[in-house]
Amino acid sequence: MQQFSTTESETRDAATAATFSLDAFDHDAARRDGWVISDCGSYRDGAPRIELQKFDNPEQGPPKFRDDRAAWSHIVACARGGSVLHMRALDLVDRRERLAIEAAFGPW
Repeated sequence: MQQFSTTESETRDAATAATFSLDAFDHDAARRDGWVISDCGSYRDGAPRIELQKFDNPEQGPPKFRDDRAAWSHIVACARGGSVLHMRALDLVDRRERLAIEAAFGPW
């Protein structure tokens, strides 16, 4: 997992690294699975904000998950089962999102 610092220069470096990693992520596979990993900008302290969210696309019918928490549960379960896509997604989320997911579903 990438560690994000709150110092200004290190935060910029971490944000740049996260952006490059997000560019290489298989977003199409995640959407087919019913969720997305989103670059939501930055927190007030400048740390990158990368979240896992349910995928809403009215053109493809109702979402697979009722809310983000349900998507988190699925992603953690798949990561525990060895899915590289799901483990990679969990590696890319920001530190605060990771703590929230771990608090809800435990470590993977």
